Amino acid sequence: MLLITAYVAGFVLLCLWLPTFLSLGAAALGAFILTAAAAIKAALGQYPAEFRCAWLLAIAALPVLGAAAFFITLYRPSPCEDALDFCGATDCVTCRYYEDGKSFFDGIYAAIDGARESVYLEFYILARGRIFDGLYARLEGALARGVDVKIITDGLGSALRLPKKQLKRLKKLGAEVRIFNRLLPPPLSRLNFRDHRKIAVIDGKTAFSGGMNIADEYAGLTRPHGQWKDSAFEVTGHAAEYFHALFLSVWSGCRKLALPPPDKGLVTVQPVSDSPPAHCGRASGLIVREIYAARRRVWAFTPYLCPDERIFAALCDAAARGVDVKIIIPAVPDKKTAYAVTCDCAARLSKRGAGVYAFTPGFMHAKAVICDGGCFLGSYNLDCRSLWLNYECGAHFEGGLTDDVARDFEGCLALSAPFEGKERKLFRLFSPLA
Repeated sequence: MLLITAYVAGFVLLCLWLPTFLSLGAAALGAFILTAAAAIKAALGQYPAEFRCAWLLAIAALPVLGAAAFFITLYRPSPCEDALDFCGATDCVTCRYYEDGKSFFDGIYAAIDGARESVYLEFYILARGRIFDGLYARLEGALARGVDVKIITDGLGSALRLPKKQLKRLKKLGAEVRIFNRLLPPPLSRLNFRDHRKIAVIDGKTAFSGGMNIADEYAGLTRPHGQWKDSAFEVTGHAAEYFHALFLSVWSGCRKLALPPPDKGLVTVQPVSDSPPAHCGRASGLIVREIYAARRRVWAFTPYLCPDERIFAALCDAAARGVDVKIIIPAVPDKKTAYAVTCDCAARLSKRGAGVYAFTPGFMHAKAVICDGGCFLGSYNLDCRSLWLNYECGAHFEGGLTDDVARDFEGCLALSAPFEGKERKLFRLFSPLA
C-alpha cells in the first residue's frame, strides 16, 4: 500500500509540474498519442467484443487516465503462462460430488493422510484459521513420510490472510510454496490476471476441484455473509491425471499430456482450463455448446452473473425454446459492485423468460451448470472475469454426478425466492472489466 501511495503521489506531482517543462501543445500531442495507441491496441485485441468496447468507452471518456489504466492492466509475460494442449474427453474411475465444505475438507484431509508420493495444492485463497490448521497438521505428517508437497496460491486472493508463519514452517520441513503474481505496485503488477483455480491432487491419482478455497467460511465456521453455500467434486483415474498435469503446467511449464478416449464403461469427463491470454474462452465455448443442445433444462448456480454475450444469448435462446432455465444467485452479496452487475443481468434474463432466484439464507458461492443429463463443475463463475481473464479449471460430466448436483440445486431452490430487481444500465457499461 505504501508503494502504491508513493506511485500515485509521484503521478500527481508530475501532473502539477508538467506545464513548467513542456508547452501546452506538446502535452496535448503526447496525450493524443497515448490515447490513440491505447485505443488501437484495445480495438485489435484478441478478447471478445464486449471487452474491447468497454475499454474503448473508458479510453474515450477519460482519454489520458483511461489509456494509462489500459496499459497498466495490459497482460505481461508471466512464468506461469503455459497451458495444457489437451482439449479432448476422457473418463474417471470414480467421481463424487460435495455439496458442503465440511464433507469436502474431510475428504481432502483423508486423502492427504493416505498420500505416499505427492500432494499438490493450488488455491486462490489460503487463509489463516481452523481449516488451514487442519490442513497444516496433515501436510506436516505427509512431509514426515517423505511425500513431495507443493503449494501455489494467488497473490491477490490470499492478500492479508496468508498464514505466513505456518507456510514458513512447512518450507523448513521440505515443502515448496509459490505465490502467483505477487502484490506489486502498477505498472509492475499483473493482478488483472489471477489464478482462481482450486485444485488438490494426491499422488497424481485423486483430484479435487470446484468452488472451495482454504478458508473457514467455506466450512461454515464463520458467517461473513450469512450461510455460505458452496460445492466441489472429486475424481480418480484419467480425469485426475489431467488436474495433476494442469498443476504442473503452472509450476514448471509442463504441457505434455496424452490421455485415452473415454471408456464406455466409465463416466465420460471433459476437463477444461483457461490460461490467458493465449488460451482462454474454452469453458465459455463448452457451456455455450451445452446450453444450445439442451432440450429440457438449464440450471445454474453462480455467485456472480455477468456472462459474456454468447452465453447470455444462449440462455435467452434456451428460454425462448421452452427449456426450463433457472439460475440461483446470492441474496447477500460479498462485493457490492459485482452484485450490482449481477442484478442488472438477472433483470434482463428475467424479462426474456429465464427464472432467476436469490438464495435467501446468504451467499451462493457454488458454481455449476446443468444441461439435461450433463453438468459442468469447476472454479468458473458465470462472469467475464472468470471466463476470459482468470486462470480457471473445471470439468463437464456426462451423467455421473449430474443427479447429485440436480438434487442439490432443487434443495437450494426451495430456500430461494424469485429475484426482484431492476436493470442497472450504468453498471453494465464496464461490467466486462469488473
